[in-house]
Amino acid sequence: MVASKIMVAYDESDHSKKAVDWALKMQESLGTAIEVVTVLPPMGSPFIYENQPLSLLDLRESQKKCAVEALEELRQKCEAAGRTITPIVLEGSVADSLLKHSEKSGADLIVTGTRGKGGFTGLLMGSIAQKLVTYAKIPVVVIK
Repeated sequence: MVASKIMVAYDESDHSKKAVDWALKMQESLGTAIEVVTVLPPMGSPFIYENQPLSLLDLRESQKKCAVEALEELRQKCEAAGRTITPIVLEGSVADSLLKHSEKSGADLIVTGTRGKGGFTGLLMGSIAQKLVTYAKIPVVVIK
């Protein structure tokens, strides 16, 4: 199977950076399109209290801005190396958002790191990677 579009799950962890590197090597040899997708998980309560110095909405906007900036920096780095990626920021349940986006975008392959920024570093494979492997309708490559 030759993938024409690869979706890479990205959270700035070392493993997700290796996943991007792997996808870029595929792009170099096959001319594959790459989407690098970051998902901002749910914030919790949508309520804003007057006595809070920073509302949850402000916090979310700050998180989104940081994610966009990180992806833009990655895009520019790839562009300088002669590679093209499409950066995407989603919000919601991480695994569900990645699975839905892979279907909607027409990706042929999902690439993810073994471990993300979450805890439990002793586990062999992170919960997001495990869900992608289990529920994706397309092949998933997990990079160590």
